[in-house]
Amino acid sequence: MPTYRNLDKSPRIFFMPGDQIFPWAIIFGLSFVILKKVLGLSWIWVIVTSGWGMATWWVLTFGGMYAFFGRLVETPNWTRAIVPYQSVLSSGEAQSQRKRNRRLLDE
Repeated sequence: MPTYRNLDKSPRIFFMPGDQIFPWAIIFGLSFVILKKVLGLSWIWVIVTSGWGMATWWVLTFGGMYAFFGRLVETPNWTRAIVPYQSVLSSGEAQSQRKRNRRLLDE
């Protein structure tokens, strides 16, 4: 039995995760200012829009942003090719070397 049960838990205020309070407050404040003050819409629109914004923010940041955005990035497909190395910088020199090698093989 661990001595400090709450040591590894994330902070919470009632049902709200502690790291979401400030972003949710900003989302609610922006939706209030834009919808209520600027556009003059009712409180229903403010609550619905801020709830949608808070839910979206929570889904995107739940367990870290990498948990959501990591699924959108395709993993690279690494393949091994058996091709001789050809220098790009000295292509004229490489061509003359290949001609010399072919002559030696033909002889």
